Amino acid sequence: MPYRGRFAPSPSGHLHFGSLVAATASYLSARQAGGDWLLRIEDLDPPRTVPGSAEQIVTTLEALGFEWNGSILYQSTRVEAYQAALTRLLDLGLVYPCSCSRSELLSAQGASKPGGTLRYPGFCRHGPRQRFPVEPMAIRLRVEPIPIPVEDQIQGIRIFDVAGKVGDFVIRRRDRLYAYQLAVTVDDAAQGITHVVRGIDLWDSTPRQMILQ
Repeated sequence: MPYRGRFAPSPSGHLHFGSLVAATASYLSARQAGGDWLLRIEDLDPPRTVPGSAEQIVTTLEALGFEWNGSILYQSTRVEAYQAALTRLLDLGLVYPCSCSRSELLSAQGASKPGGTLRYPGFCRHGPRQRFPVEPMAIRLRVEPIPIPVEDQIQGIRIFDVAGKVGDFVIRRRDRLYAYQLAVTVDDAAQGITHVVRGIDLWDSTPRQMILQ
C-alpha cells in the first residue's frame, strides 16, 4: 500500500516548535517513501479555536517550503461524516449516553486536580446515572477489557489496557461537539492514511483510535 501521511494541527494559536518538529518528521517520512503528505486543520472545537490561526499555520508551512498533496481538509466541514459514524455505532449498540459531569467523576475517584485523565467507572453503562438529566449528555464508547498492542517505529511495541486505564471514553461531548478521538479516526480512514507521525503526548490516544477503527 502506498505511503500516505498527514499533518493535522489544531488552530488554537501559532504553530509552536513541537508541532513543527512533528510536521517535519511526517513530511520527510512521506517524501522519503515516495508517498503523499496531506494537511488537515482540526478546527472542530470552536472554544479553543483562535481566529486567524488556521491561516497563520498554513502561511507558516508555505513559507518554510512544505508542499502538501491535494486540498486542505477542514474538520469543521466534516460534521455529517462524524454524525454518520456515531449513528452507526449507536445502531451497533457500541455507545451509550452519559450524564456524568467531570466534577462528579473527580469526586467519585477522590481526585482533586483539574487536569489529567480520569478512568471512567462505567456509572451510565446500563442507563444514565441521572434519571432525568438537566444538562445535555455525552456519548461514550463501550471499551472491552482486551489488550491493545501498538507498534511504533521509535517506541517499539507496547500493550495498552484502555479499559483499565481510561474506561469508556467520550466520542461526543456534552456540548454536542464531536470528540477528537472520533473525528481523527473517521478522517484518517476517509483520507486513506497509512502512517501517522505524532508527538509523544498523543501516544496514549493511539490505542483509543485503534479501538474505534
